[in-house]
Amino acid sequence: MKFGDTNFIGVANSDTYQSFVDEDWELDGLLQHFGNEMKRGHILVCQMTNEGIEHSWKVKVQIGAEAAAQSCFRKAQGYIEVTKNELYLVDYDCLTMAAQFEDSAVPDTNCSDYRIEIENGSYQVEFIQYYNVDTDEYTGTKETDILLQLTKATDFQPVTDRVFWCTY
Repeated sequence: MKFGDTNFIGVANSDTYQSFVDEDWELDGLLQHFGNEMKRGHILVCQMTNEGIEHSWKVKVQIGAEAAAQSCFRKAQGYIEVTKNELYLVDYDCLTMAAQFEDSAVPDTNCSDYRIEIENGSYQVEFIQYYNVDTDEYTGTKETDILLQLTKATDFQPVTDRVFWCTY
């Protein structure tokens, strides 16, 4: 992912994600909103850095195949619903503009380039992060920074209600 603020990255169902929060939202409220939408299976969001470092992330998306077992910096798992045969990778700029302005949408112009074509249904999503941007170190592989592994699930399981790796 290039451009924009990548302190937070997510994967969103643009059909079901309710993006607008308030014209004067505050971070605590936005994070709570993300958590509520994560619980509903509309979006999954990760905090990528504790230091506020922006980075052009190399994201690999795998659908169906199992990820090879290897070491990594960290991983998180959640579930998302797909309803229009697509998901989008989204960044903090996209999410905050849509949270503040009712006429802004997810994805924005930049993130519309990060469309993932995928069959409708429930998916287990595993975020595997190999690159620690705060320390500039890789664990496991240097070929990709993040692996987004999507596996079709028999049913949706709301396993989280907060942003992955969030320190706020």
